[in-house]
Amino acid sequence: MKLKRLLIFFILTLVTVIPFSSASAHTPIWGDEDITTIENLSTSFAFYRNLPADKVHVYTFIGKQGQSFHAGINVPAVKGLEDYSVTMALFGPSLPEANHDLLPPEHPEDLGALCSPSKVSADFFESLTQPLHWGRQSIEMTLPADGEYYLLIWQPEGLAGKYVMDSGYAEVFGFGDLFRFPIWWVQVHVFFGHGPYLLAGALVMLGFIFFTFIKRRKTA
Repeated sequence: MKLKRLLIFFILTLVTVIPFSSASAHTPIWGDEDITTIENLSTSFAFYRNLPADKVHVYTFIGKQGQSFHAGINVPAVKGLEDYSVTMALFGPSLPEANHDLLPPEHPEDLGALCSPSKVSADFFESLTQPLHWGRQSIEMTLPADGEYYLLIWQPEGLAGKYVMDSGYAEVFGFGDLFRFPIWWVQVHVFFGHGPYLLAGALVMLGFIFFTFIKRRKTA
């Protein structure tokens, strides 16, 4: 009976907390593709990525003239990434000509570009999944023309690492996300290198449940 009450309490807590937490949260997206499509520019997404050495990640989207565009870079606050940085460049129609010496060898040749080198900005605490990010650069602009755009992210010195790229501003969550949240929470913390702590916590919880079960059987 107590177990049922605890389960009901846990579900009610999630229902109560998640809507408030999501007020400053991003919908998380994982993947290891070199090319990723951003489905829309208004929804707030967070792309969690491992960047291999000498790799360039490309994000593509269809933009319209006058549309607002936001892309921000954060680095997971984990040991070894304190000074990690990546460079961003947005390629698209009607953007100014870029200095090709600052760009990776393979990039769109027939489009203008806006280059955004790394710089330190305010740290960011993700309220939905609760990890700390070290703030880096962002691009905030109004798109100058209709067409296909390409956002390139790379590490100029060819160093492997991790980054989180967020796009859009509108936090869009549905009822189904209530059940996805525990999976998101675990995925994010594994990405941040917290896997051993999660495993230790799970073992402690399983041990507590096991000994409680044995104790009840002995007293029954």
